[in-house]
Amino acid sequence: MIISIIVALLALSIIIFVHELFHFLFAKASNIDAPVFSIGFGPKLFSFKWRGTEFRISVIPFGGYVQLKGMEPNEIQGREDEFYSKNPFVRIVVVFGGPFANILFGFLLYLGIFSIYGIEVPDTTIIEYSVQSSNLKVGDKILEIDGKEVSHWSDIINNLKNGSEVLLVRKEEEKTVVVDMVNLDSLIPQFSPIVGMVDKGGPAYSSGIREGVRILKIGDEKITKWEDITKVISPAAGDSLDILYSKNGDTILTTVIPEEQKILVGDSVVTRGVIGIITLTKRINLSFPKSINYASGQTWNTGALLFRGLRLLINRKISARSIAGPIGIVMMTERQMRWGIINLLFFVGLISVNLAIVNLIPIPPLDGFHIVVSIVSWIVRRKPSKEMMKIISGIGTVILVALMIFIILNDILRIFSGGM
Repeated sequence: MIISIIVALLALSIIIFVHELFHFLFAKASNIDAPVFSIGFGPKLFSFKWRGTEFRISVIPFGGYVQLKGMEPNEIQGREDEFYSKNPFVRIVVVFGGPFANILFGFLLYLGIFSIYGIEVPDTTIIEYSVQSSNLKVGDKILEIDGKEVSHWSDIINNLKNGSEVLLVRKEEEKTVVVDMVNLDSLIPQFSPIVGMVDKGGPAYSSGIREGVRILKIGDEKITKWEDITKVISPAAGDSLDILYSKNGDTILTTVIPEEQKILVGDSVVTRGVIGIITLTKRINLSFPKSINYASGQTWNTGALLFRGLRLLINRKISARSIAGPIGIVMMTERQMRWGIINLLFFVGLISVNLAIVNLIPIPPLDGFHIVVSIVSWIVRRKPSKEMMKIISGIGTVILVALMIFIILNDILRIFSGGM
C-alpha cells in the first residue's frame, strides 16, 4: 500500500506539474505576472525564487496552482501585468493552457506505449461469431488468408476482405472458402480457456491459479472456451465455486469465491463476479503512424468515457457514490500496478485526460469558470465586475470544498464497506 501511495502521489504530482507549467508558460508569454508556482497546497516545505516567481513544494500533495497576478477578485488593481487586464482571447488561451497540457500529456503517454510496447491482441484465429452470409462459421480456425499465414487475430482483421480466399479448419477438416459480405466489426474471436494473466491480489491467485493453466470445469459446467468461464463466474459474485484446471499435465481442483465488480454497460451500472484472470493475448509492434492513430483514438475514447459518465450522473443513471477521490485513486493505482506497468501507464493517461475535462467545468476556481467569464466579457465588451467576481468565487469555492469533502468521505465509506 505504501508503494501505491508513493506511485499515486508521484503520478498526480507530474500531471499537476505539467498542467500548471503550461498555465505559467502561457502567462509569461502573454506578459502576465506569476508571483507563485506551487506543487501542493498549504504551508511550503521548500521554495526558491527565479525571475520574479517563487517556486514552491507545499505540504498537501493533492493539487497545485500557479498564482497569476490579478486573477482573484481581491487582487484586481487594473495594472498592465494582471490577468484581467488582458483581452479575453489572451485570458482564454492562458487558462486553456492547463487542460490542453493534460490532454497533450495523456496523448504523448499513450503514443509512447503504442510506439514502444505495441498492443495486445487476441492470441487466437478461431471464430466465435460472424454474419452467416460471410461463409465463416462458429468454430472455424483460420490458417491462411489469400495464401498468407495468420498467427493471431490482428492478422485476420488486417488482411480479411470481401473475396478473400481463406484456408481454415472446420470440424477437424481443412477446407478453403471464399469470404463474401464480411463485416469486421461483427467478427468476434473465440478464446481458449487458458489463463493469460492473473491479478496477484485477486481470488484466483489466492486459490493457486496461475498463468498458463487451462480451466477444465467450473462446478458442473464443462469449459471448452473462455466465454464459458465468463458465463459461469459473472452471476456468481460471493458464491463458492469449484474450479478444475490442468497445470503441467496435472489436474487440480480448487475453490474460488468471485469478488463483486461494478462496470458500465450501455447506460447502466451492472454488478458481475470476477476472479482476477484474463485470457491469452499476444503483443505486436505498431508502426509510428499507426501508433499516432491508436494514441489519438485512446485519448478521444478516454474523454468520451468521462463525458458519458457525467451525463449518466446528471441523469441519475449512476450514483454520485461512484465518484472516486484521492483515496480512490490510490486504491485504483494499486489495482493497476498488480496488472503491470503498461496498465499503470494507461491509468495515468486516463487521470491526465480526466483532469483536463474536469478543470473545464465552469465552477470557480476551476479553469472553466475563467474561460466562461472571458467569453462573456468578450461578448458584452466589458470587464467583469470585481464585486460580482467575489460573490461568484465565494459560492464556487464553497461548492468545490463541499464536493471534495463528499468525495473523500465517499472513498472512506467504500473502504469500510469493501467497495474497493
